[in-house]
Amino acid sequence: MGSSAEEEEHGATTTPAFNIKRIAIIGAGPSGLAAAKHLLAEGFKSIDIYEQQAEVGGVWNYSPLTGSKPQDVPQTDAHGPPDPPVEEEEEEEEEEEEYEFDSDDEACTAPGSGACSLPPPPPSSGKKKPPVFPNPMYDDLHTNIPHTLMRYSDLGFVADDKGKEKGTHVGKCDIFPTRQLVLEYLLKYAREVRHLVRFSTQVTDVSLNKTDPPTRDQWTVQSVNLLTKTPRIEIYDAVVVASGHYSTPYLPAVAPQISAFAATHPGIISHSKNFRSAATFAGKRVVIVGSGPSALDIASQISAVCASPLVISARSDVPEETVSFLGPRVRIVGRIKKFLIDKKGIEVSSSSSSGGEEEEEQEEQITDIDAILFCTGYLYTYPFFSSASSSSFHPPLITDGRRVHNLARHFIHTTHPSLVFPALPIKVIPFPLAEAQAAVFSRLWSNRLPLPSTERLRAWEREDEEGKGFEGDRAEVGKDKAFHVFPKGGDARYINALHDWASKAGGGKGKGKGKESPFWGDEELWQRGVYAQAKMRFEKTGRTAKSLEELGFRYEKPVRDRGDSTSGVGVLSDVAGGRKD
Repeated sequence: MGSSAEEEEHGATTTPAFNIKRIAIIGAGPSGLAAAKHLLAEGFKSIDIYEQQAEVGGVWNYSPLTGSKPQDVPQTDAHGPPDPPVEEEEEEEEEEEEYEFDSDDEACTAPGSGACSLPPPPPSSGKKKPPVFPNPMYDDLHTNIPHTLMRYSDLGFVADDKGKEKGTHVGKCDIFPTRQLVLEYLLKYAREVRHLVRFSTQVTDVSLNKTDPPTRDQWTVQSVNLLTKTPRIEIYDAVVVASGHYSTPYLPAVAPQISAFAATHPGIISHSKNFRSAATFAGKRVVIVGSGPSALDIASQISAVCASPLVISARSDVPEETVSFLGPRVRIVGRIKKFLIDKKGIEVSSSSSSGGEEEEEQEEQITDIDAILFCTGYLYTYPFFSSASSSSFHPPLITDGRRVHNLARHFIHTTHPSLVFPALPIKVIPFPLAEAQAAVFSRLWSNRLPLPSTERLRAWEREDEEGKGFEGDRAEVGKDKAFHVFPKGGDARYINALHDWASKAGGGKGKGKGKESPFWGDEELWQRGVYAQAKMRFEKTGRTAKSLEELGFRYEKPVRDRGDSTSGVGVLSDVAGGRKD
């Protein structure tokens, strides 16, 4: 346990808070894999990872398939049923030698096998393909984060020549990797925990079994093997909800006539979750709603093949540099004011084009539109916390889907701290952030870190709501829709603050069992400040650069008195530092 000073700081007591033996992780994506590695390193032996897909990777587990369910317009409901999987036809079974597993362990780790103790699937005339849950990944995607920053702390994308740096690729790879390279990276990262994964197994319900004190709560997890249709119920001492937040599209009612427009012109309005290729929009008149990174990347691709100009409807000004990057085939307008049903069009404000002086708002009509693609993000949804199973949570975990309630520091449940939600923040570098969170909750659950009191956890949530959390000042303080949206540089401050917290384990020495929490030094902070400009240069120069330096961005170690550099974020700024043209 920590020292008395640390216990006083966090409002904790010397009594071991937890007695955790069995842990469930929901999701084998980037945050679930990081959680499993940190929990194993902390000494936990009984860990089950539930993954509804047939492979690890989460949102990076690409499929060309899209959802079979028609898109609701608008879609603002965070409590609806999850989208059904896409069931592929069975393949004809070829005669082959029956393979005998060497052990039960080998049998339970075969991809798509589900839980090891489940009975085998019933006889079939063909091989049933695992169901697919389509996600937002599209065909031609490069990350918007350099792999040198995106990586986990214990595995790089590229191995160095001297063998000191472990990596998934020998030689150089694109500094902004393709989706294929990222999935390869995650597959290698998952090797140490793959045996824990129950593939093609969907969690259907999670319910709380209350105890006193709440740190000794238990959780009933119900699941079903999607290949055998076999249900299962198990009890756990802790649950990591790592199911991601890119499943339920948010398609707002930007104007009152949107429903009538969609009914009159079915198929014209869609959400970026179902975008796969620009070829679908060839020769069409296209409007994109939204101006986030995905919207701009998709706009860049579609504008090369659609009727010119592609129109982007943005709520706020788009920087001049971005407008220049998109080129003359893209036009930025303001919000949609009205849907013109008879003209198959929209009325928009034309004042939001690029940064600068305010213009007098004017309105214009854009008619004969072939496609309106909403790139407006997603809602936080957890369908396995049903209304019955979530009745113990006050307030509910989810209300309108814009945030998760009752969380301290964006991941620890304030009244039931054996429940955590990693990787919720937006506008962050997700892999190291998920690692930093896992380093903390694994140490809390092993009692190597003292658990802050319920009162302190609730106070932290209030600080987060007021924009006074680890991430620093946040825009639109007090608005739920911005609660998990970090300010620029917020992920750096947050990751390093969690590192400092995790380092207090074991009497403040930070040594012993457990994986080390990531920490961003000067070079990582510099990369965080320049990568957006570097990505635009990467796109302009043909997507072939292997390093930031090749793009004209060279890191130069600052010469300064660091002083107390606990957080190490003082060098992060809005400049394109190190640019060498």
